[in-house]
Amino acid sequence: MRLAFTQEADFRQRRDFGQKFSATFDFIGAHWRGLGQALLYLVLPAAILQGIVTGLVQNQILSKVVQGSGTGTNRLRQMAMVTEMYQSPFYWANIVVSGIFIMLLVLTVYAYVKCLLRPMPSSEPISVRQVWEVVKQEFIGSYLSYFGLLFLVGIGFVFLAIPGFYLSVAFSLFYITKVVEGTGFGETCSRCLRLVRGKWWSTFGLMFLMTMMLGIALGVFGGVLSSIVYFLAGSFGLVHTSEAGSSTGLFTVIISALTGLLNMFIYPPLLLALAFQYFNLVERRDGTGLHQLVGQIGQAPAPVQNAALRPDEEGEY
Repeated sequence: MRLAFTQEADFRQRRDFGQKFSATFDFIGAHWRGLGQALLYLVLPAAILQGIVTGLVQNQILSKVVQGSGTGTNRLRQMAMVTEMYQSPFYWANIVVSGIFIMLLVLTVYAYVKCLLRPMPSSEPISVRQVWEVVKQEFIGSYLSYFGLLFLVGIGFVFLAIPGFYLSVAFSLFYITKVVEGTGFGETCSRCLRLVRGKWWSTFGLMFLMTMMLGIALGVFGGVLSSIVYFLAGSFGLVHTSEAGSSTGLFTVIISALTGLLNMFIYPPLLLALAFQYFNLVERRDGTGLHQLVGQIGQAPAPVQNAALRPDEEGEY
């Protein structure tokens, strides 16, 4: 039986590995319209802007490669390109805009989930205004946390890479934890480490398979979009012109903008899968959902779960 995900009890459940996947796509099937509307209003402008800025950076690098070909040694050319890239305003603008895009995407998905954590079932749809209120409240702290997490994971990779790899998986639950529990940076980091203790491989396996699936989808759709844009550009004579550099730059910017738009719809399933992993781990550790069901006895029928059909053990995953 598919859940409608209209109340908190639908989220706070123990789920095995396969059930997290099914819950992710059941959620998308139930809420694609409301979540998609929130993404279009709140994330679309940042997605297009981030794609354009990324395309400008790539175009600048390509132009330097063309200009520097045949002059000096490879090492000197590479050093000159790196120096000019760091001096470019587009490079630093890309870092800022990419962080804004990532935060808006992540917070919009998790704000939508938070708005659905209602004590009783409700058919009332989640509005963009409700989502925006949560995003607005969490944005500054989450944006600063983005760079804090990059610093911590980077430090971890310095020490034989193993700590960084561990932290990158553990902190994948950072933003759903922060949005739902309303904790600060340090407390959220500690909470993530406690939640994944003993369940690190489960979290890693979920991330790996979902990322692989989304990577294939992104490659396929990205290739189709690139082919369509290249065909249209060739039809209008934008590729084979005397100003090849400018036409190539325009083509790069368009492809980057479309890729940013595609990312906006590709990555929410990964974020939702991590959200269900978070609720699964919280339920296993704290039993929050069970406590809520006990408190609702006499108020509403509690859902019956068959332990034989919903195993608690995940094995290695």
